[in-house]
Amino acid sequence: MKKLFALSIAVVIVSASFGQNIDESKIPDAVKNSFNAKFANIKVSKWEKEDTIYSAEFLMDESATEAEFSEKGSWLNTEWGVPLEYTPHAIKEYLDSSYAGYKLKEINVMDFPTDGKLYVAEINKKKDCQKVYFSLKSEFKKAEKDACIKEMKCSKKKKKCNNANTETKK
Repeated sequence: MKKLFALSIAVVIVSASFGQNIDESKIPDAVKNSFNAKFANIKVSKWEKEDTIYSAEFLMDESATEAEFSEKGSWLNTEWGVPLEYTPHAIKEYLDSSYAGYKLKEINVMDFPTDGKLYVAEINKKKDCQKVYFSLKSEFKKAEKDACIKEMKCSKKKKKCNNANTETKK
């Protein structure tokens, strides 16, 4: 359980590098009210804003969790990172047969207002990136093209990496 917790924290930290940190006092009341209605008694550890989307990072049931809201307070989704080694076998088999040569980069459980909870597998092969959606019973639902994020390589001499990530859309 400790390994799962540590890995889920790492997933949230990595995914958090793409938005702009924002002080809670600058979060619209509609967003805060919507968060508090959906996640009563949960303390947000970090708020971020990217374009018009507000993201709240927090711990829920000892799992690193991220929820996104529109600027008007509509809940968009909630995401929990899943360590790659816990990817369901049926999902691995489907990806291996239907997406030969693709690499599984990340898998999450996401909760959506209309579709409910789904596994979302992020896969890529060179500059072709996809998000593949599965039910919690590991049944294929849909796939869609995704923006590929170029990973920064760090110099051995530098202690810290530059967090500037670039997106390449296919």
